Amino acid sequence: AKEEASAEIARWLGLKSGEEVIRLETLRHADRRPVSKATSWFPAIRFAGIGQAYRKHESITKAFAELGLSDYIRATTEVTAAHASAADMADLELTPGAILLITKAMNTDLDGVPVQYSISRFAADRVQFTIEN
Repeated sequence: AKEEASAEIARWLGLKSGEEVIRLETLRHADRRPVSKATSWFPAIRFAGIGQAYRKHESITKAFAELGLSDYIRATTEVTAAHASAADMADLELTPGAILLITKAMNTDLDGVPVQYSISRFAADRVQFTIEN
């Protein structure tokens, strides 16, 4: 869906507050159980067709490639924890009091230009993160 970038989204994407972005909501499963729910934003001028490309490929990497971005890097990831909201409990099939691991991540093209900002919520008891540099 197209929307105006909030101050936070604009800051992460290097845009002006109010510039158009594309918001993409995804729900990922493992062993037929939901494990993560993500909201991603992309600069609308550069990635107007990201929603259709993602639905076609079910992959951000393949969607980017279809839109002319052959490679990108994860520039920043912040990890925090919080109690699940009612909406996240429903979508991730969690019980009240469940804890989420939350990542805020920014991907850039190879020139360092931001291409994606995402907030992902993971059922903490269903995932393990290994971070290597």
